[in-house]
Amino acid sequence: MHALRELMAGNFPEAVKGFERELALTPDDIAIADGLSKALQGAGDYRRALPYMECVHSYQKANNPDAPGQLLPMACAHWYLDEREKALGLVRELCASMLEGAISMAPDQAGGATFGLVLHYMGITAGDDQNRDYALDYLRALNAKYDKRPTLFRYPVQTVKQILGELSFEDALEGATKERSLPAAYQIAKSNRMALGELGIALFHDGVLRRASGDEAGCMERMQQVFKLGYQTESMRWQLARHEVLYARLH
Repeated sequence: MHALRELMAGNFPEAVKGFERELALTPDDIAIADGLSKALQGAGDYRRALPYMECVHSYQKANNPDAPGQLLPMACAHWYLDEREKALGLVRELCASMLEGAISMAPDQAGGATFGLVLHYMGITAGDDQNRDYALDYLRALNAKYDKRPTLFRYPVQTVKQILGELSFEDALEGATKERSLPAAYQIAKSNRMALGELGIALFHDGVLRRASGDEAGCMERMQQVFKLGYQTESMRWQLARHEVLYARLH
């Protein structure tokens, strides 16, 4: 429990040490392996994290074949390690599997929008027009479902619609936090963990749209904002934003 508390607090080096001690005592405990994987990712040690992710992925797929397993965090790990082709391939595989019905369990309440949003980000950032366009087609397919059954889905529906040009950032912000101004959204996020997570998603993908339009300074402003929200926001977007901020500092 100590290791888990450290992880949730964002104290990644201490969390790694704690999970390593626990795993030494119970080496077959998949929950501890998953915790160590997340702690290593938080610490930025993605090369060490990958074998644990693969172990957890195998376990999850064996028990839930229609689940995505760890493919998305594995893709992000390869992205951080500058193995972009591998990363893009894994996320595109997730999108294709959702469309084909091979995967039915989504990591969000918008029918698997996360996969398309991340592929869109990676395609834009890598200058990969083919994967960017595939991501947009995937999001359009989801959007048709949103329009057909609007009460069935929730955020990040509004961010998907913003990506597709149907809604504004303020609309997406309202979908995430029930507020249309950023100061008010920040205020809500201080006391609402769900709003904090969804605020990070809204900011991140607005940054991606700014990059797509050629506004790199605006994109990095959004990445800084996500990074400053801390690990307690949506953790994958936080790590992607952290990578953007740290990469920019090094270059």
